Amino acid sequence: MKKISMLLVVAAAFFCSCSTYQYTSRQTFVNNQNIVASPTVVDVNVDYAKRITATSRSCKTQSEAMQEAKFIAIVDNKIDILVDMIYKIEKKGNRYLATVTGFAGYYKNSRSLYEDIKQLKDVSKEDIEKYLIIHNPEVIQYMNQKGEVVNIYHNEASGNTQK
Repeated sequence: MKKISMLLVVAAAFFCSCSTYQYTSRQTFVNNQNIVASPTVVDVNVDYAKRITATSRSCKTQSEAMQEAKFIAIVDNKIDILVDMIYKIEKKGNRYLATVTGFAGYYKNSRSLYEDIKQLKDVSKEDIEKYLIIHNPEVIQYMNQKGEVVNIYHNEASGNTQK
């Protein structure tokens, strides 16, 4: 009788201690067509000195483990977003463990997309091109009158320097 009681206690503890969790990312669903949601633009302040690492528990799928690790990283570190994430995935039998590493990111200067566009109206196209050339010169290209793709910064067409 003592063995049966002990078995029931162990079985009850086993079944009561199981937990299931589901993690989600931020999303906005608008079901009513009469409601218009304006897109929001934010700047992200990245703290490159604050490296974040978090590990999931044992999960059924790789995707579930990755979502859980990301959730734990954001919540436990009180950050808004994890920037430049990389994952380490471990498979143990039919279960997955994920470790995510990235940098702490914080939202700042939130505004509607329309407010952002209004701010850009005050900036000239030339100033935008100058900014882009300074910060990313190898990507800034345009099509010249001959139809050649020309790098503005180096003034190159089809890989050859023009004079």
